[in-house]
Amino acid sequence: MAKGQNAPIRRRTLTRDKVVDAAIEIIDEHGWEQLSMTSLSARLNVVTASLYNHVRNLDDIRGAVQVRTMTELGAHLREIAMGRTGPDGLRALVDAHRAWATQHPHRYQTLTTSPVDRDAFISAALDANTALRTMLASCGLPPEDTLDAAVSVFAAMHGFVMLVNTDFLGNELDLDSIYESVLRGALASVGWPEHTPTRS
Repeated sequence: MAKGQNAPIRRRTLTRDKVVDAAIEIIDEHGWEQLSMTSLSARLNVVTASLYNHVRNLDDIRGAVQVRTMTELGAHLREIAMGRTGPDGLRALVDAHRAWATQHPHRYQTLTTSPVDRDAFISAALDANTALRTMLASCGLPPEDTLDAAVSVFAAMHGFVMLVNTDFLGNELDLDSIYESVLRGALASVGWPEHTPTRS
């Protein structure tokens, strides 16, 4: 190369993981609805057509984001559950779920839509499901009852978090008090009122 001639610009190598990373950045900043092939190509500074070398379409990206989000939430809950048992452990687990969802409201929203890749999503949810079922069993719930109970508790917590994240409940209400009521109701619905964990 002649002296003074401009060196060629090195383009960063695009991968599927980098596309998903960029999609999550867009969702965190602007919301689930703002994710598009156009916004992705702009974020990655590539032409839209080049994205199709790594993903099939927008639904493929959405499915990957759902799986990544569920995997990260599950890993976080599994970490929280380690070394904990009983009502105090259950309390730590549901509080961790609430905190994670509140800290990542747009990303958490991806879990409210129908899974694009249901099999992959169910597999990704294994850590969260196992952590909750194990904690319920450690509190004395029969193992055969833990699946229905885990779904009930998750549904209650999930519903509360979404009402808060969408600002449906506003700022006028005592959200902590409502949270406690939702938790008590969820546990009572599975026949477990005497073991309702309390905030320490």
